[in-house]
Amino acid sequence: MEKKTARLIKWVLLIVSFTALLIFSIIFYAAFLSSRAKIQNQNEYNSSDNALYHVIITGTYENQSFLTEVYKGAASLGKSYKTVVDLHVPESQADTQSLQDLLNYCSFLNADGIIVYIDSSEDRPELLQRSDSPKIPVITTGQFSPNMQQISFIGTNNWELGKKIADETQNFLPNGGNVYIISETLDTNSNTLISSIQSALGDNQRIITKVIDDVSSDIKIDGKNNIFLSLTEETTILSAQLLSEQFDADLYKLIGFGGNEVCQLYLQKGWISELVSLDPEKIGETAIRELLEYRTKGYANSYITADVKISKAQR
Repeated sequence: MEKKTARLIKWVLLIVSFTALLIFSIIFYAAFLSSRAKIQNQNEYNSSDNALYHVIITGTYENQSFLTEVYKGAASLGKSYKTVVDLHVPESQADTQSLQDLLNYCSFLNADGIIVYIDSSEDRPELLQRSDSPKIPVITTGQFSPNMQQISFIGTNNWELGKKIADETQNFLPNGGNVYIISETLDTNSNTLISSIQSALGDNQRIITKVIDDVSSDIKIDGKNNIFLSLTEETTILSAQLLSEQFDADLYKLIGFGGNEVCQLYLQKGWISELVSLDPEKIGETAIRELLEYRTKGYANSYITADVKISKAQR
């Protein structure tokens, strides 16, 4: 009996030891693969070995998701262009750094190029001069600021964008309906965009188009086939809030423009039916190419049309 017990204990200890060794081996191998993948990823996207240039991507917290995608696109070409790419965006909404503060930081680091998201055409941040004299080339995206010193702006072709929005609108209205174009600002860009939408929808006799200043509390809508079009991030966010308060969700749909954190949240909630935005990864790739073109040849394309992507609400 004692021999059987001793033999059983021996086998149990052997099995436990083998199991522990196996678990340890698996953990060690997983850690090795993770470390190796991390090193390979860093070398692929952001190795400073033999790097000739340093580019920083920056913007306010509201555009963090968008700029993270821009970074991915830019960093994917970093190795090919011998460029180190960094992302400098506030980590939380509590961080009150202004766009000017962020650009000052990039200037202090003597960056060889800056890619920056401009929230408003009225923004006019100034760029500090590098300590070794030459001006830092800047590429902007988001809103075009005529007062910003930039070598390139990567944005939308408003006429083509208008036709794209009109196509998406007609997909929602196969049997016709009402389209309300929200236009709080009537600058040249929005006029071109609105004209393009009206022109594209004008051929469909079953669709009635009306331009309104905003979503006021006394607005009336007929039936269920109602589409609201908002053409900027600011009006998209405000319109999504007001429409959700005033009408049942099955009476209307909102097609908005923008890609910031709030727009994405409202899309997930279903307050926005469809979101039109620029393709951030493509912007990152294009920006790196233009910066390096400028650094090596002294010139770059002043205006570049960005690709557009469509995000739909899941409901």
